[in-house]
Amino acid sequence: MKQYKADQAKKAEVPKKTYDRNIWAELKEKIPWEKNAQAEAKRAHLWKALDFNGNGHLSFAEVDKGMVPVFKLPQLFKTKPVYLRAFNAAKGKVKGKSRHSDDYIQRGEFRDFCKYIRMYYEYWVAFDLIDKDGDKRISFTEFKQASP
Repeated sequence: MKQYKADQAKKAEVPKKTYDRNIWAELKEKIPWEKNAQAEAKRAHLWKALDFNGNGHLSFAEVDKGMVPVFKLPQLFKTKPVYLRAFNAAKGKVKGKSRHSDDYIQRGEFRDFCKYIRMYYEYWVAFDLIDKDGDKRISFTEFKQASP
């Protein structure tokens, strides 16, 4: 019983979660996924900056290493699961020429990767706002409170 009360007290101490509303404009500016010339030029610049060894494909290690100096989005630095899932969703969308192509992001998959970062970050924020007690799970009560 004492442990239960201690757990409940700990849950009560969880601070209210807030997100900077400017992040959405910043994501759109720094991680372009649209199909237009300006976005393609930005993606070409990002690709060149992330492809550290110049081999024409990105490993997750290159993406992870490039999050800080290339994307310059502090909110994403703490959300490694977001860009890990974006990486896994994007790789293999384009049939590669080598037998290792499905393990990496090819140039043709990079737009999808950028789009998935945005999409999975939106999911992350929504989940985090619903998960009031911070236990990385959504209880039925939290789910009911979040419904419109």
